[in-house]
Amino acid sequence: MSDRLEKCVASTHHPARNTPRRLLVALTAIVLGAGLVGGTAQAEPDRADAVAQVEQAFNTAAAVNEEVNQLTSDIQAAEASIAALDTEIATIQSTYDEQRAALGAVIVQQQIDTPLGATASLLGSDDPETFLEGLSAVQAFNSTQVEALESFSATSADLQSRQSQLQQLKAQLDADKADADAKQAEVQNAYDAAQSQLAALDEAQRAQFDTANNASIPANPAAAPSGFSGSAIDFALSRIGTPYRYGGNGPDSYDCSGLTKASFAAAGVSLPRTARTQYGASQQISMSDIQPGDLVFYGDMSHVAIYLGNGQVVEAPSSGSSVRVASLRSNFTKAGRVG
Repeated sequence: MSDRLEKCVASTHHPARNTPRRLLVALTAIVLGAGLVGGTAQAEPDRADAVAQVEQAFNTAAAVNEEVNQLTSDIQAAEASIAALDTEIATIQSTYDEQRAALGAVIVQQQIDTPLGATASLLGSDDPETFLEGLSAVQAFNSTQVEALESFSATSADLQSRQSQLQQLKAQLDADKADADAKQAEVQNAYDAAQSQLAALDEAQRAQFDTANNASIPANPAAAPSGFSGSAIDFALSRIGTPYRYGGNGPDSYDCSGLTKASFAAAGVSLPRTARTQYGASQQISMSDIQPGDLVFYGDMSHVAIYLGNGQVVEAPSSGSSVRVASLRSNFTKAGRVG
């Protein structure tokens, strides 16, 4: 009886002693399983965030590139103005030299003919009629000289003014070139940083980045207006797959405003070089009124694309990408109609 009781007690207590161990194993498995599940769930946001950071880095470089494009346009305009002003100054300088030489010759000749002055010579005349006639001639002569002097004075003032303008333009040109160099360095630094972030992506992240930035969705343009808008769309669509390059004007590479400029140039319409100036040169319209062929812009003017209709744009997005058709994103908040 005693043995059976001990066995009974032992059989009753052994499971009790094993229960915490089994619970611990089970709980550990649950926790680890939850950790694995949580780790998988965490990986996806981390992957998406890493890709988004790389995309933002390239977008930042593209935005600075638009500033470089603007400075480059300013430099070209300043150089053209300086060249035109140089030509004007040369013409004015020639007139100035001629007038000065003519006035100098008259003054010298007058001193040779009448060292004391024409009026002083007349005062010594005994013939009143000769005196009066001579006086009238002197007055006419002096009047002519006054006009010549006034003309010379105006030419001199004009020459000085243009020379001052030239100095200001050259100073502005030097400042713009310095700014452009600094911005170009900023673009390069931003691009290098973006490339470093891109290189740090794992294989799956890189595949996600390539798909997001290089894939072009099938174009489904609405009926474009006849004329240059349709021609601009046709040209832009023909460039799908062409690489993006900072400052690219085509035909082998484009940046965003380089593509829009080239597209409308192919349609016979001249646009300025940068997104901001293209917006200023277009008829500004509401996003709710956009039609195929209109330009759409990011609110900060860092990007521009051509609207195709049906919620699509054709664009040169950013470095590491190529010309593509993409969905109209929320970043596009401004629009302009060309022509």
